[in-house]
Amino acid sequence: MYTNKHAANSLEKQHLQNVRKYYLSIADINIALSKVHQTILPHIDSKKYQLATDYIHQYISYTSVWNLKFVANLESPEVALLQVFHLNYIFNKEPESRFIQERAILAEQEQRFFDLKPYKAEHVEKRKQKMLDYIETHA
Repeated sequence: MYTNKHAANSLEKQHLQNVRKYYLSIADINIALSKVHQTILPHIDSKKYQLATDYIHQYISYTSVWNLKFVANLESPEVALLQVFHLNYIFNKEPESRFIQERAILAEQEQRFFDLKPYKAEHVEKRKQKMLDYIETHA
């Protein structure tokens, strides 16, 4: 009986460690993407991207995508996904010669995010299309 209890406790501790690592990884990604947002903001006309920003702000609590705060946002895979969408949208509208380093950081963080497999590919595409539809209907 003691062995089963010990094994259960060990498995529970291992599970909690994996969960903590997952949310720490998400937080690292969100922080890196937030830094990219802060870096590019002074160099773009943010009004051109207001509809995309408005869409993203529906899902971010008590703060802005341009200055992300609060643990609930930083540990949210949804916020990370939306930051990826937002930055990709901006970079697709800006000349390719601009923000080369920031684009590389985005690509790296995007890969890290998708390696964690928080969402299925179909879900990601549906969410991306939902943002694009929002922008199109409010333009």
